[in-house]
Amino acid sequence: MLKWITGMGIALLLVFNLTTTGCYYDNEEELYPNANCNTTNLTYTNSISSIVATSCATPGCHIAGGAAPGIFESYAGVMEKVNDGSFYDRTVVDKDMPPAAPLSDCNLSMITEWINAGAPE
Repeated sequence: MLKWITGMGIALLLVFNLTTTGCYYDNEEELYPNANCNTTNLTYTNSISSIVATSCATPGCHIAGGAAPGIFESYAGVMEKVNDGSFYDRTVVDKDMPPAAPLSDCNLSMITEWINAGAPE
């Protein structure tokens, strides 16, 4: 009888453990980070400018009088850094820009696709 109870206890613990320690990724956004990310027909005006405005062309950074090299208040200013490769390298490859935290996976995908498409305005 004791053997049966001990075996039953182990079985119950095993079932409990399997049912309460389910899959770590139970959030759709974590499973599919770019599922709702539109990377088609990207232009600077309709997609990239908002990323730049909120992450790069901020007070003290890539604006007139800011400390960072390059003025990202216009398409032409951003294109200077796109053309020399530093925009892609710093945001997508090195992920050290913006300095506070890397861009989201969606924003990184959008920048990559935009540059690969020739960085249209």
